[in-house]
Amino acid sequence: MILYANGDSHTYGFSVNPGSLNFVNILAKQINYKEVNHATPGASNDKILRTTLDWLDHNTPDFLLIGWASWEREEWLIDNKYYQVSASGTNTVPGEYKQKYKEWVLKQDSDMCDIKSRAVHERIYQLHQDLCVKKIPHLFFNAFENFIGIREQIKDWNNCFIEPYTLKFGYYYYLKNNGFKTVDNNYHYGDDGHQAWADFLIAYIKENKLL
Repeated sequence: MILYANGDSHTYGFSVNPGSLNFVNILAKQINYKEVNHATPGASNDKILRTTLDWLDHNTPDFLLIGWASWEREEWLIDNKYYQVSASGTNTVPGEYKQKYKEWVLKQDSDMCDIKSRAVHERIYQLHQDLCVKKIPHLFFNAFENFIGIREQIKDWNNCFIEPYTLKFGYYYYLKNNGFKTVDNNYHYGDDGHQAWADFLIAYIKENKLL
């Protein structure tokens, strides 16, 4: 039995202590599934979708879990290599693209994030529908931001997406609102936060009979 996970640094378990378990580890152990975690720090939703679809082309998990990243991030394909860029900074693009990146950052305002969230919203919903057709149990959540500004396009996710349209709800804000502190004065939680989110996921999965 396989639990497939994908996402960004939160799902990767960026700030968990060495030897400790992140929430994907804890969930896999709780349901007694083998874990495959393709989450990477700084991943864009473009990358999460691409790598998930690539994996699904050759594999069928028994449960799929994805924590979606911030909307402003993008994936650039340059000389057959993928680069993850975000408005918080990057040193990964080739030198000749540094100016393009600087100009791109200036355009990442709330209106642009609104446009991007609407576009990825449709792609994520298509993935949800495909998983339903294939009868692959799955659960999505927002690692940080909700779907910005989407009201007229609200979808029925069959309880397979944890409050996608609720303002400031998801992994980061659930833990913040329940009194957990980040460990790096930034956005990442430590061992206690990962345990709490795993407990929440397990309870949600049981309540909604996703497994």
